[in-house]
Order: sequence, then structure tokens, then C-alpha cells
Amino acid sequence: MKLWKRATAFGMAALAAGVLGGCRIGEDTNWVAQYHETTVPAGVYISSLLGSYYSETAEISSDVKNPLKEQVDGVSVSDKIVSASRQLLNEYIAVEQKFDEMGLTLDAQTQQVLQQNIEMFWMYVGESYEQNGVSRSSYEQTMANTSKRMALFEKLYGEGGELEVPESELRQQFNEDWTKILVIPLYFSTSEDEEVRAKNEKDTREMIQKYYEKAKAGEDMEEVVFEAHKEASSDPDSLTKPEPGSSYTFVSKSNPQYDDTIVKAIFDAPLGEPTIAESETGMYMFVRYDINENPNDFESRKMNLTEQLRGEAYNELVKEWANTLSGVTFNEKAFSRYTPSKLKV
Repeated sequence: MKLWKRATAFGMAALAAGVLGGCRIGEDTNWVAQYHETTVPAGVYISSLLGSYYSETAEISSDVKNPLKEQVDGVSVSDKIVSASRQLLNEYIAVEQKFDEMGLTLDAQTQQVLQQNIEMFWMYVGESYEQNGVSRSSYEQTMANTSKRMALFEKLYGEGGELEVPESELRQQFNEDWTKILVIPLYFSTSEDEEVRAKNEKDTREMIQKYYEKAKAGEDMEEVVFEAHKEASSDPDSLTKPEPGSSYTFVSKSNPQYDDTIVKAIFDAPLGEPTIAESETGMYMFVRYDINENPNDFESRKMNLTEQLRGEAYNELVKEWANTLSGVTFNEKAFSRYTPSKLKV
């Protein structure tokens, strides 16, 4: 499970004040929680409702007219959404409190990346959230909370942290779960025309064989990969040759980007030997390399490895913080006003 599964379900947007389902927000319902000098806007809860709606209805058939009335394990989907949203809200508050308690700040680079992500994602989700009255400023607020959640993880589990993961454990995870390859993937056509599919498969096999023979003949694999990219590109002259050593793909057994057949073939392949593997969707020609040949490969992935090893534990820790909140006043009128049935989805 990825560390940020819960954070991303929550950190897409928020509504500071406005309209939800055509209802004007009153002065007494434009906030959902208060603690110390901080007021949490209603949009923080509304955005969690949106995220929880999509999570809880993901497995329900699209033929169902009203998914909110469906039952899962004896509980209505609507009630599950509300329960999940209240939990996410509590985790939001817990992260904000713990972040301040530990005296942390988001550094300049993190803030720059945060703003870039806001610009990028708002182009895609902005219209949807605006239909629910979501303001951009509140969207930024919840995205910032996700960054704080990440910063807390790094502070606690990273180098010098209270819960630092021993390097020996990180290296063991790196050696057992990761490998690196240079790979040329070619995918089969999904056309409904049988002749088109047959020709595509023939061409794919011929191209994979061509690249395989080049690699077997001793040609530099990075050069072969770049040649394949150019041949597949509709505008090959626009491609810039990557810097040496920058074309590797890192593959993890526990979080693979390929299907099981290909992952097994990758980890079973001898080091340095060109190998061809095939799945239902395509063919791959690759060379597997020693994961430890470049020390920087391990150093640059320490936090990723830490996430793999402690991500679940951290999510449980945040839940503990959320379940033991103190000094927080909740606005039950706001919770009664903002319900899953009023979402525009």
C-alpha cells in the first residue's frame, strides 16, 4: 500500500465558502472545526466527501441508479462515505496540529513543487470542484496538508528521525525488492479488425527481434533504446538523446508497473543478457543490471524504501493522532448540512 493513499483521497480540493448542491452556506455552517486559533473551513470536509464518494462507489456497478443506497457489509454506502470523511477530516486536523507541534515548515523546494502540482491538477479537477463550490484557495489548503503529512513522515522516519529506519533494513529491501533494466516495450494492437491485429503482431515481433539482435551483437543498450524511441515517434527529429545512465527503469516486486508475467521474467533474467518477454498486451526486450553497480541508485531511493517499509505503520500512527484529538470543537450543523446526497458527481 502506498503511503499517501489516504492523503491523496483527501488532498484534492476544499471549499472555504460557497454553494453545495444549490444550497447557500449560512454563517454558522461555513466551518466544520475549530482548535486553538485555527478554524477549519467547511470545504475541508466537503472535499473529503468527494474523495470518499469516489472511493466507496468504485466497485459499484454503473447500472445502479443510486449507489448511495447500496449496502456494503450491512452499511449503506452513504453512511460509509460520511464515516470515511469524518476520519479524513480528523486526520487533516491531526496532521496540522502535529506539524505545528514539531515546529516544522515546508521548505522552498517543497512549496515550489506544491504550487506546480496545484497549477497542474487544478486544470483537470477545477471545473468538477467548482461545480460543488470549491474555491481554489481552499484547494491549496488541502494540498498543503498533504505536503505536511509527507514532511512529517520524513521527519519521523528519515535520517536522524525518532523512528529512523536502519540503513541495513533499507538496503535489504533494495536488494530483495528492486532491480533495474533498460527496456524497449512494444504493445499489441487492440483493434477490432483481425487483419490489423495480425499485421501489428507480426511487425511487433520483427521489431523486438531486430532490437534483440542489436543488443546481442554488443551495441550499447542505451543507444538501442533511443533508436527504438525514435522509430516509434511520429516526430523523431524532436527527440533529444538522454544523458548516459539516465534511461534505466527501476522495477519493484511489491509495486510493479508491469504485469506479473513480465515482472517474473525481469527478475529471473541473468544480469547483462538481452532478454525477450511477452504478455497478453505486448512484448518487451530488456537487459537487467546489477542493482548495486551505482551507489547513487540506493542513496536516491532511501525515502522511497522507507515508505515501502513504514508507510502502513505511519498511516496507523496518523489514525491514532486523529482518534485522540483534544481541544477541538466540531460544528454538527455543518455535518448535517453537507451530505453525500448533495454532491454533484
